[in-house]
Amino acid sequence: MKSFAVVAGTLAAVAVANGRWRWPTAAVVAVAVPVAVAWGITRRGRFHPASWKRAWAGLGVGAGAVAASALWQAWRPDSLPTGLDLPLVATLAGDVLVIAGLTWLLDQRVPRLAAETVTEGTVVALALAFVLLALAIVPADGWHPARTLPALGVPLLDVVMLWMAGSLISLTERHPASYRYLVGGMVCVLGAHATFALTDLAHRARPPAFSTTLALCGAVVWAGAFVHPSLRRGFDPVPLRPSRPSTIKIVLLVAAALVVPAVLSVQDAFGRSAHQPWIVVASSVLPLLIVLYLLRQVFTHAAAEYRAQHDPLTGVCNRLLFEDRLRLSLAQAQRGGGSVTVMFLDLDRFKGINDSLGHAVGNQLLQAVVKRLQTCLREQDTLARFGGDEFTIIIPDSDPADGAVATLAERVLSRFSDPFAVGNRQLAVKTSIGVAVSPRDGEDVESLLKHADTAMYQAKAAGKNTFQIFDSAMSARARLRFALEDGLRAAVECGRLAVHYQPKLDIATGTIAGVEALARWQHPRLGFIPPWAFIPLAEESSLVATLGEWVLEVACTQSKRWHEDGLPAVPVAVNVSPRQFAHHRVVEMVASTLRRTRLDPTLLELEVTESVLMDHMGAVAESMDALRAMGLRCSIDDFGTGYNALTYLAKMPVDSIKIDQSFVRDIAEDGGSAPIVGAVIALAHSLGLDVVAEGVETDAQLQFLESHGCDQVQGYRFSPPVAAPEMATLLRNPARLFTDWREEVASQPVPMSVVSPARFEALLDSILQEGRWPTEVDTEMIEAVLAALQPDDLRVGRSPRGRRRSARLAVGTLAGCGAMTPAMADGVASSVSPGPPGVMDAADAPHGGVPWPEAEAALVVEQPPEQGLGA
Repeated sequence: MKSFAVVAGTLAAVAVANGRWRWPTAAVVAVAVPVAVAWGITRRGRFHPASWKRAWAGLGVGAGAVAASALWQAWRPDSLPTGLDLPLVATLAGDVLVIAGLTWLLDQRVPRLAAETVTEGTVVALALAFVLLALAIVPADGWHPARTLPALGVPLLDVVMLWMAGSLISLTERHPASYRYLVGGMVCVLGAHATFALTDLAHRARPPAFSTTLALCGAVVWAGAFVHPSLRRGFDPVPLRPSRPSTIKIVLLVAAALVVPAVLSVQDAFGRSAHQPWIVVASSVLPLLIVLYLLRQVFTHAAAEYRAQHDPLTGVCNRLLFEDRLRLSLAQAQRGGGSVTVMFLDLDRFKGINDSLGHAVGNQLLQAVVKRLQTCLREQDTLARFGGDEFTIIIPDSDPADGAVATLAERVLSRFSDPFAVGNRQLAVKTSIGVAVSPRDGEDVESLLKHADTAMYQAKAAGKNTFQIFDSAMSARARLRFALEDGLRAAVECGRLAVHYQPKLDIATGTIAGVEALARWQHPRLGFIPPWAFIPLAEESSLVATLGEWVLEVACTQSKRWHEDGLPAVPVAVNVSPRQFAHHRVVEMVASTLRRTRLDPTLLELEVTESVLMDHMGAVAESMDALRAMGLRCSIDDFGTGYNALTYLAKMPVDSIKIDQSFVRDIAEDGGSAPIVGAVIALAHSLGLDVVAEGVETDAQLQFLESHGCDQVQGYRFSPPVAAPEMATLLRNPARLFTDWREEVASQPVPMSVVSPARFEALLDSILQEGRWPTEVDTEMIEAVLAALQPDDLRVGRSPRGRRRSARLAVGTLAGCGAMTPAMADGVASSVSPGPPGVMDAADAPHGGVPWPEAEAALVVEQPPEQGLGA
């Protein structure tokens, strides 16, 4: 409102001054306009790209040309421009530069729209000129192109400018006010130039006085666009608009096309049938221009619609068109009582090809896959690229019998039996297929796609390069898997996990040589959830980085506390996830944790799984060198499971290796792994490495390892993972490892689970273990587990969010160490402001991260040993 008042006052002052001091007022405006233009481009241009400066420079030249023309008219009020004199040429050149600047601005907003706008404005201006010439000017004065066309040229260019400026600000509902000033100035200038042209064509000596005032006001408003503060802001984002012309534009263009026939009809009605040649030519050319423009719009719209419905890389349907055709096929099947089969394909190993050979090769492979798939489909079938390396197929009028559906899937799989020729390479690529059939597996698009996708993931888990037909058990398994992921996320966010410790014994001395920190999850209604079940979920859901960092923090803090309490200084081992090595800077994370906890680096050991060494050899070796330089110990976990570690063992900067429990378990069996274990121990000793055997459960295993010189052992033969207080007791009295103390702990009350532990573990094994997909699933058990997860998820959903990480990390670490009483934890938590998830809330976790008093005892019940964060 204030800006409007300033502009109105300025225009009033210009009008009054021009009435009394015409020439001085025009001179002041002629000087002020270029100054305002230069100032605006210099000051506002730093907020915009260089193309914006060029465009607005053209607009500034137009404003200067208007001011110069007004000055010339004020200086010589009794003289009108005749023909192509200097003022008229300058004004025409300024208009051309303004049109160029508007074209640049339009092209920056919506590419390819500028040409359409120029065409539309030109057609409208030509139609207006034809009406004026045919109905008014030529009948009154005759045809004098040398005098008439220059006089009409300036206002007609003003019409084109105004059309383009209006199209520019119509792209979005909200735009800077300076653009409205620009349009307002152009309207005033159009009025002034139209008055000048009519005065010239009417052979009058001088134009009306208000025309010069109107031109000066237009120049002032035009220049005001350059100094307005809103010019520093850009337009709002352009919304997606259809490519076809709007209704208003179509009406205007059709009206312009009908101008010529209308003029000729009026002349015939008044008895003027002698048409001049230019009228006949215009009557043919102008409608032809309109028709060509509309045809271009039709073809542009058709091309845009095709691009919107087809994949640009492969040319097959995209997701939008696929869902539309599937919806139509389902409607036809419902009317005819038939069925529709949907196949969901995902290429195996495509990511590896894309990453190693490049996206260009990956794109060529996708094109080759589409060509081969099209050879096994009928004309009525629909193939679509659903996204990435995923494809979907609609097979209408298919036989719902399982045998027929399986035949279709095998036919598609057979197309992947031969390698694909991509450039000079032969790429062997397979696919996994999920199949869903209507109406058995769903009667709408969403259900069929969801179930086909579920079946495809089951085919992946079953070993890939196969197909699976959806059944109700798959849906239940998928629901349970996602529910467990949500439950794990809630447990991590609210601190419901605990850190337990398993001792490692030195065989030679019988003392505790170290402990391993292991994550544990005790659900309030489901009881103990095995580590092999939730650690893979953490890996898949990207929670493992947060979980691993938290376990490291808790373990370092607890080790520091044991050392301060006078307990034997033993190193604590923490497993590092492959995802942490692949996506996080492990060295910086460990260094930061050691600084916060003030733990002696020699009391920390990091365990790296063999798979990490194989996948990230160079990066892992560099990180381990840096960690060992800090004083840490590094070891290879699960040694022997990768089958390639012997090749790199001598090159890796490690201090020890841990023989995987699968080898230790088979030591006593005939034809077992005893020779392998003995050879590994000898090889490690020859390289100067210590050897730790994990998963020791029997005296026979212990005797074999002792006889072959194994340095340390770890397993349920001595102790399961226990909470921090029990571990402190063992550190004070290691001899208890050879007594019956475990039975005393296990005999303490444990929380009752709402489901059978045995059935629950069997269910987890059938769902979460890769490659194990039984044909029958305990659906009753699944529903019971889902019901047990739901109330807990609801309660977790009401937990406070957004707490500061540093504060919650400190509280969660203390809680994870098991050193705070519930009252202390409540007091600390009440003083902590909310922060991001990923660490424990001490108010919810007074017992090592588990919010139930009896949970600590429950966690020490013996479970099958496993390595890693959840071992």
